[in-house]
This record gives sequence, C-alpha cells and structure tokens, in this order.
Amino acid sequence: MLGVVNITVLAAGSVFTGSVHEPIKGTKNPQKILQSGIPFTRHPVALQFDYKVKMSERENRIRATGFGKITEVSGKDYPCVVLLLQKRWEDAEGNVYAKRIGTMVNYFYHTADWKNNTTHEIMYGDISKRTEYKAHMMRLQVTENYTVNSKGESVPIREVAWGDAGEEPTHLFLQFTSSHGGAYIGSPGNSLWIDNVKLVY
Repeated sequence: MLGVVNITVLAAGSVFTGSVHEPIKGTKNPQKILQSGIPFTRHPVALQFDYKVKMSERENRIRATGFGKITEVSGKDYPCVVLLLQKRWEDAEGNVYAKRIGTMVNYFYHTADWKNNTTHEIMYGDISKRTEYKAHMMRLQVTENYTVNSKGESVPIREVAWGDAGEEPTHLFLQFTSSHGGAYIGSPGNSLWIDNVKLVY
C-alpha cells in the first residue's frame, strides 16, 4: 500500500558556501546534511554585495516542523548575512574544532529597495570587547554547523576559541538567508535578494 502524507514545513531560503549531502532522507537534523564552509586561507578586509529586502509584517515567528501543530515563536524574524573565517582541526577521534579568526554578521531590519555596493567590515581576532560586538549574533558557536571529518562522518564544528587576528584561517563560511531563526522557524514573506557578491582586499 502506498500512502501520501501532507505536511507543512517552514524552510528559509539560503545561499551558502559548502554543499548538501544528498539524498536527503529525513528532517530530524537539517544542519547535519550540510557541509558548512569551503577551504580558504586569505584575509579580506570586507564583504561587498548588492541587496534588496522585503520584510514580513508578522510581529512573531512560527515554527513548522512538518510534525505536530504550527506554533508561534516570540520575536520578529530578520534576514541576515553571516561570514565566518575559521581555523579548523580534527582530533584522533574525528571531532572537528575551530578557532574564530574573522567575523562579519549583519541583520536586515527594514524593507529596502536595491542598495548597491554595500561594504561590510570583517573584524579579526577576539571581537568580544569591540563596540560593534553583539553577542546574540556574533558569539562563538552562535549556530551549529557541520562538516565531514576524515572518517567520512558528518560531525558538528565545535567553535572553541577566538583566534589571533594574524592567524591564517583554513575555512570560509558565508551564508545569506531570509531568516535568522534556525531550522523550521521564521516568518513566511521575509525575502532577501542579493547580487554582485565579492570579497574586498
């Protein structure tokens, strides 16, 4: 017997450096199916891009996992861009760790028509004492990202320390997303357009 189940899942639009492990066989841990970041060893000073934003009118977000009722989550949803430069390493058991070398995080709070050549500084080293630092957006391990270790296993990247500003990174993670809320949480209607993305040296 063949059955069809109708489910409602909320998934934010996202563009990121990395890849998706296919075929996708479930919805339990969506971050685990992503290979987050690409090898990268340089020190750009900024990220530049064009963008346009359309904000949802919802004051609160929703959570729709495909199982159970759709529930409300307090707080407004915001599109965002995240750039992390990390120095990663792997231990004998296959665990992957990282130091944060460079950081750039920007939330979009208002609807805006196209803005061209916007430039966003990449901050290096321990930024936790800088006036621009916002812990809810920029702290270590602010999101759980995964990579494939040398054993072929998808494992979380454990971001454990701030690196020195002059250290050479091993990976670049860059993501543009229409929602900052994580898996299955967001506001339908939030939209982010991007174009002409480049690193500035």
